[in-house]
Formats: sequence, structure tokens, C-alpha cells
Amino acid sequence: MTNEMILQEDASKISKTSNVPTSDIDLGKVVTDVSAAWALNPAITLLWMDQTKFNTNAVEYNTELALRMQLGGDRPQITQALKMLDKKIDENISYVKELLIKKYKKENAPSYYPAFGIYHKKDKYVMPTDKNNRLASLKLMLGGLVQHGFGADEYGTAFWTPIHTQYEILLGQATTTDGNVSDKVSNKNSIKKELDKTLRALINVTKGNYPDTYKSVLRTWGFQKEKY
Repeated sequence: MTNEMILQEDASKISKTSNVPTSDIDLGKVVTDVSAAWALNPAITLLWMDQTKFNTNAVEYNTELALRMQLGGDRPQITQALKMLDKKIDENISYVKELLIKKYKKENAPSYYPAFGIYHKKDKYVMPTDKNNRLASLKLMLGGLVQHGFGADEYGTAFWTPIHTQYEILLGQATTTDGNVSDKVSNKNSIKKELDKTLRALINVTKGNYPDTYKSVLRTWGFQKEKY
């Protein structure tokens, strides 16, 4: 291998840090600092973007980011609550199976399971793991218990109704949260794209106007790339 090839290989391994951060939180800080600096340096101009519009975008971006983080912070609690309910459901389906076996005999009981939202999967009978299908199965469970005379049993409607109600509420919250987060992410990313384009343009203009000192100028504007 020649010295030239070695130098090219070493150069390819060097990680070039951008002046524009990719992290959402870091970007939020940079656009706020850059907007303030731009307001103090009106001589720096772009034909297609001014400081006022940039500041509006920066504020909107940080607002969307904060809302997205807040919404996302609620999701793990909902997920955990659903997980606990799933565990309770899985642990108590066997009691419903026993009721059916006792009334209809072991060989006949499986034919009644679907009426209770219980289906065959591999080598056992279980409720679906998909959350929406499981909610539908819980509704079948309530109807099946009444129809087959198990409503007043210990594991009848008094046991399964609260589970169905809680599951429906939590699944609705999860769906709403996921939808809201998705909207916020979409809005945030759209604004982020515009901010990123503007920041890169400002960097290029700064380099052109301050060819010898642009690094220090960029620092005063808030481009602290060693921090991200």
C-alpha cells in the first residue's frame, strides 16, 4: 500500500462534526441562539429568509418539540398499565375454560371458546395478543358469560367487566397519544428541515463574510459543534 493510499484511508476514518446538530434538543438550543445573534447582526441577510421568519420557525419548532416530548412521556405509563392488564387476563382465562369444561365436558369445551374470545394458537387456547383484537375478545367474553349462564360466577361479568372497561380506556388513550405524537413529529420534522436549510445557508454566508475569523464568529452565533 502506498503512502498516498494510507493517507486517503486515514482521512476516510475521520469523523467530521457538522456545525448543525442532528439532535432535536441541541437544534432547539442552536436555533434560539442563532436567532438572537441574527437580530443583533442585520447586515447578514438571505434573499429567501429573514430573521423574523426564522425566529418564528425557531419558536414553533421548540414548542412542537416540547409538546412531543410531553406526549411521549405519557406513553410508557399507558403501555405499562396495558401490560399489567394483559397479564391479569392471561392468568385468569383458565378459570373460564374450567367453567366451560365443567358444563360442557372436556372434549366439547373448545368448541365454545371462540364465543368467549378465546382462540387456538399453536398448542393452546388464548386471547389474541394484538391489542385491538384482544379488546374485541374481551367484549365477546362478557357476552359469552351471560349467554352461557356464568354471569354471576366468581369469574363472571363482575370480574371481567372492569377489565374490559379499563382496557378500552387505556387502548383509546394509547391510540390518541400515538396519533398526537405522530402529528407533532411530522410538524417538528417539517420545521426542522427548513431550519436546517437556513442554518447551513447562514454558515456559508458567515464564511464568505469572515473568511479568516468565521470559526470564532460562528461560535458567537451559537454554533458550538463540540457540544454535539
